Amino acid sequence: MITMKSLRRESALFSMALAALFALAGTPAHAQASARCDAQLSESLVDYGRMTRGQLLERQPDPARTSLGKRLVTLTAVCAERTAMALSFQGAAADDTGFRFAANDRFTLRVVQAQLDGKPVRLAASHADATGAAPSSFLRPGDRMSPMDGGGLAQGQRLTVQLEIEPFVGTAATRVAAESTWEGAGRFEVLGR
Repeated sequence: MITMKSLRRESALFSMALAALFALAGTPAHAQASARCDAQLSESLVDYGRMTRGQLLERQPDPARTSLGKRLVTLTAVCAERTAMALSFQGAAADDTGFRFAANDRFTLRVVQAQLDGKPVRLAASHADATGAAPSSFLRPGDRMSPMDGGGLAQGQRLTVQLEIEPFVGTAATRVAAESTWEGAGRFEVLGR
């Protein structure tokens, strides 16, 4: 679950926390994995601290929306044997490039780097391979990204992926009279093939 406490008036301070709670019932894992693989997320809470509306609006990438900032998390999957793995994020889609955040806003997930058994690999979405589209570093709704080497799908036992989370809100959403909560939900899945 991704939770944010929103702001009051421009001079009021507010705190925001992006809580990525990816719980697997009965285990300490923070990401769902197949029966042969275990997965962990580096942190389940990313704290955006306290700021004024004015400070938040300074981060504006464009006039229509405001970025709450980029944060990094690391997902590690360890499998019992060498296998081809696929990573996905299961959450409500806001559009074809991001996931639902707050009432009408979104957050994006971008792969910063990936390693398979300690060696750098490229992650490619399964639909990009099928359509011949250029690979994207963004993990989008419906994507399953797999490690690729020069010859195609790569196999290994340990996949480590550094991901960048960036939530966006429309500037109208920053105008609130009282404290409110902004949320998004989802979970990472690592599947062995």
